[in-house]
Amino acid sequence: LLFSDFVGIEGKKNHHIMVVVFLVLDIIVNCLVGLTPFVDNFTHLGGMLFGFLCGLSTMERVSPDFFGDEERCWSKTKHLFYRFFGIMLSLVGIAVTTIVLFNGDGRTTPCPACKAFSCIPFPWWEAENNKWWYCDDCSAVTANAVMDSETGFFDKVAINCPNGEISTFNVDGDTSLDKDSLEIKLPGYCRQFCDVGAF
Repeated sequence: LLFSDFVGIEGKKNHHIMVVVFLVLDIIVNCLVGLTPFVDNFTHLGGMLFGFLCGLSTMERVSPDFFGDEERCWSKTKHLFYRFFGIMLSLVGIAVTTIVLFNGDGRTTPCPACKAFSCIPFPWWEAENNKWWYCDDCSAVTANAVMDSETGFFDKVAINCPNGEISTFNVDGDTSLDKDSLEIKLPGYCRQFCDVGAF
């Protein structure tokens, strides 16, 4: 009865479609927020799914007099079925997700394509080096740079990619590259020379 303001004084059904509208809007907003970095959409969706299933398994019937309905045998049977269905699916879901979690290595994902549901680089119509945010780990990469003793400039960079690989490339043509500018350009080098996937 979270939206009990929509229930009439006389206990009649009134504007319950607005409850569904508000819930759908809340789900859409949370999913859109989940497309930004550092917010896991699967946490939102998983919480919604398990919350729904746990709600099915623990829900209590409101008194029929509240809505002016008569309780029938079929409605009682259906209610018990929903509770049993919610309990079984909740237990199976928790077991499956626990097994997947403990079988993972913490670095890779069993569903690489699912990343599109959790984060999208934005704005997608801008060039790769001109987005507001990215959905990779290139912002935290490190690198080892080799300086040419004759020119005093960096000529080779070995970048430690997010996937654990090391990518080496030459930068001897960039005479403006010092330590500070190299740190600024590292995320761009990471997206250019490392395999960070489609996102």
